[in-house]
Amino acid sequence: MRIPIACAALALATPAVVSAAVVTVATNKDFSAAPFTHDFGGGNAITFAIVNGGAFAFDPAGVSTAGTTQVLSLGAPFFDPPRPTSFFTDRGGSIGADSLGVFAGYATPAAIPFSLARGIIGLRFDPGNGFQYGIADLAGGQLFGIRYETVPGASIAIGAINAAAVPEPASWALLVTGFGLSGAALRRRRAALA
Repeated sequence: MRIPIACAALALATPAVVSAAVVTVATNKDFSAAPFTHDFGGGNAITFAIVNGGAFAFDPAGVSTAGTTQVLSLGAPFFDPPRPTSFFTDRGGSIGADSLGVFAGYATPAAIPFSLARGIIGLRFDPGNGFQYGIADLAGGQLFGIRYETVPGASIAIGAINAAAVPEPASWALLVTGFGLSGAALRRRRAALA
């Protein structure tokens, strides 16, 4: 009986290390009526707005940046000046220093081609310790969320941003410990044979 109690005490005394390397901001913001700006801090921001409204616009959303924030874009020889590019949410791969394209900043809203359908745009910003890469998930005038790495230079996986709750490691430790203690308390003692 002493061993399970000692194990439970040891598990409770062990600190749970939580390392937040990826930040997800599930905004679910409608920017069709008014622009929406997300501030990364340190003067770095990204603004989403409707630039090509109308019933037959395939690229209604636009993006502008402030500070060191830049958007992954296609440039020369395809487009001069560069323009933002978007990816399908189920494409796979990642956005990082080795991404095909150029990162460009836009003082005024630049149209995102084919932004009527749900897609991902790549972005990066420098809070002072190196570029951090991220993605924004949007469709038409709806921003589903922004996800970015907090580790400078680390790539981020391309994928849809959903607001699903994921337990942190500390929560899992509490859950497992609780099940163990409940099982120990409910365990029947064997009858002593004389």
